[in-house]
Amino acid sequence: MNKRPHSQFPPDPSFSPSHNLVVSSADGLEVGSAALERLEELDDTIFAALDGDAEALDRSRMLWYDVRQEIDSPLLDESQAQYARRARTVWDAACDTPEDSLARAFAALEVLGMVEQD
Repeated sequence: MNKRPHSQFPPDPSFSPSHNLVVSSADGLEVGSAALERLEELDDTIFAALDGDAEALDRSRMLWYDVRQEIDSPLLDESQAQYARRARTVWDAACDTPEDSLARAFAALEVLGMVEQD
């Protein structure tokens, strides 16, 4: 399973943040490099949180709010759906073995609450 929905865009070794690049997806959606970087940062943070990283969980709520304010894109909606699916999977697994997965279960509930409150 591809955890990072925006990793479909191959990295460009010549990329530098000073370039104002626009990436076009297969369906013609254009995403600027700054927006793509923010989506990647959000992906990394949310998935780290769901893997039990408490610091990532702490960062995820503010980052989610910030990115939602900055980016209005179907890619953000796609990310939101993927975060919810992954959080449900983590929750289901944690219910099977709660003694081994308490931090991940808590993170899953937090992420679900965050992405589904809109």
